Amino acid sequence: MGFFDSLKDSLQEKTEKEATSNNNFDLEISATEEKIVELLTKIGRVYMEKHALDNNPEYVEYVKQIQILEEEKQILERNKLATQGLRVCEHCHQIITLDSAFCNKCGSKLNPIVVSSIDGKFCPSCGASLSEGDAFCTACGAKVN
Repeated sequence: MGFFDSLKDSLQEKTEKEATSNNNFDLEISATEEKIVELLTKIGRVYMEKHALDNNPEYVEYVKQIQILEEEKQILERNKLATQGLRVCEHCHQIITLDSAFCNKCGSKLNPIVVSSIDGKFCPSCGASLSEGDAFCTACGAKVN
């Protein structure tokens, strides 16, 4: 039985080495894919910066979608700060209190801020967008008016 035991041990070691080798390859493949996605993202950002207004017809819809998402992101960021009683000075980008009439860093007169969402309502607790008639926030569960 010694021969079969050593054969079994040898096969088991070989299987473990192959599994480890395959796992290493999988990790390297995954890391390489992440690098590819990162570079594609950089290409997209450079393209958007240079050609947002004069892009090829095949990219028009993608550019519009990105611009809409950027606007939504700005609204969400503004609402997040507003729920904390804060805002950003549009001149120097300093974070200041929401009710400030002038920036305490640059002294600029500030326009009144209107806190809203895409649909016009947001959760006072977490800043998530609300739909008409919502009694509770779907993001955090807070009761809304």
